[in-house]
Amino acid sequence: MTIDLRSWTGALAAFLSGILAAVALTNPARMRWPVTEPQSKIDQWISSQSTSVVVGAIVAVGACAYLQHRGSRRRAWAFVYSGVVVLILIRFLAAEEVGLDLLSVLGFAKTIAAGLILGGAVAASWDSRLGRNLLIIGVVSTWLAAQSSTGDLIPVSTSSIGEPAWALLLLTLICAVACAVTDDSELRISESEPGVAAAALAVVTGLAITQRILSSVVDRQENPPTFSGWLVMVASTVAVLTLTWFCVRRLDTTSGSGGFLWAATAVGAAATTVFADLTDRFFLDGDRTSPLVIAALAIIAVVFGLSRSRHRDRTIAGLALLAAIPLSEWIFDGEHELALLLRIVTLGLGSGLLLGSVLPSNPVAATLGLTIPFTALVFMSIGQHEIETVSSTYVRHDPSSTYLQDESGLRAYVDATAPDAAFRAEAATIAYAYEAPPRSDGAALLMCVVVVATGIALRRRSPVDTPSPD
Repeated sequence: MTIDLRSWTGALAAFLSGILAAVALTNPARMRWPVTEPQSKIDQWISSQSTSVVVGAIVAVGACAYLQHRGSRRRAWAFVYSGVVVLILIRFLAAEEVGLDLLSVLGFAKTIAAGLILGGAVAASWDSRLGRNLLIIGVVSTWLAAQSSTGDLIPVSTSSIGEPAWALLLLTLICAVACAVTDDSELRISESEPGVAAAALAVVTGLAITQRILSSVVDRQENPPTFSGWLVMVASTVAVLTLTWFCVRRLDTTSGSGGFLWAATAVGAAATTVFADLTDRFFLDGDRTSPLVIAALAIIAVVFGLSRSRHRDRTIAGLALLAAIPLSEWIFDGEHELALLLRIVTLGLGSGLLLGSVLPSNPVAATLGLTIPFTALVFMSIGQHEIETVSSTYVRHDPSSTYLQDESGLRAYVDATAPDAAFRAEAATIAYAYEAPPRSDGAALLMCVVVVATGIALRRRSPVDTPSPD
């Protein structure tokens, strides 16, 4: 049995690219950063993070459309390693003490680079079943696991989960360069159906911008929400579903791939309450499961789901699992760690079953679908926690000082060269997200309705089933 080293390298590059793109596009509403900027700048900085994700999603679809038009896999891998180089530079710059204005610029550069990576990886690997499946596993499982990162006080970063690890950056860079160098120029990216690229770009732009605008409206509602606040949230959800319906019809007229858009919307809605409970863990005492363990569980669940949907339509099974996740909020809450892990596994399994059953043959449509969970900002705003800034006190570490005590949240240091000196501490503002329990039950019911509605729309689509990419 011979091993095709080139194919395996491409599959590994696709997997790592999916992980890296997901890490760069994920920015949970959970922050504990010491910042000393004025309140207005803090608000602008927080707002820019969601906007940058929208820009990254649009870039991803645009990059994939361009690469499919050009047809060169080598150029696609060049997009990937160029994006990785940008992320490496951003990691170097973010390590320095920079102001929030520059940090916002770096945040946009980061998501644009992530868009190049995701679009390039999809274009280069979608025609390969192994590469395609590993790419989906990398994106979906990382999107699930990244939300579980602990909320300890961290240095200022472009994301609340920090910058991508050096090992991930370097491995992705090496694999992408290797794929670009060893690429067979005779193997071209499959041509797109007429009108698919324009339709996908219009859809991702319209959906992402609408989600961003409506999420900002939802975020401004009182907490706990009043009757008018719930009307705003329900109306925003209906608006998103209505726009998605029009977008699916547009995609179906060009490529018949609108089902993947419905499936990705269902996945984003089902994950809302799970992500809220993962955020709650930050405020709870006691041991928490390592994010690496959660990542492993998510990968296994998504792999199993994709494998089970390979030869048989598992749409109903996937939808049933996803609909059950918000309903389980009425039985378990974030304090039950084992139940939370089971819900994460169920979410990964349901996502794999559903997405694997409606995979589109066109890579541009696939890129569009893979960006939906990251841009489902209205769902996250409904289920997640509002962003607030509070005044707190912390100590900026001084190399000439020695740690002395930690009482009542105030860390004190004393100068090692002058033991009798008074304690020194600096006041700053810590931005973080807080829990909003009264919203959880209503949000769970609303997200269950969204999953059911997307399931009905998915099953009632007039076009024939999406052709298999195989």
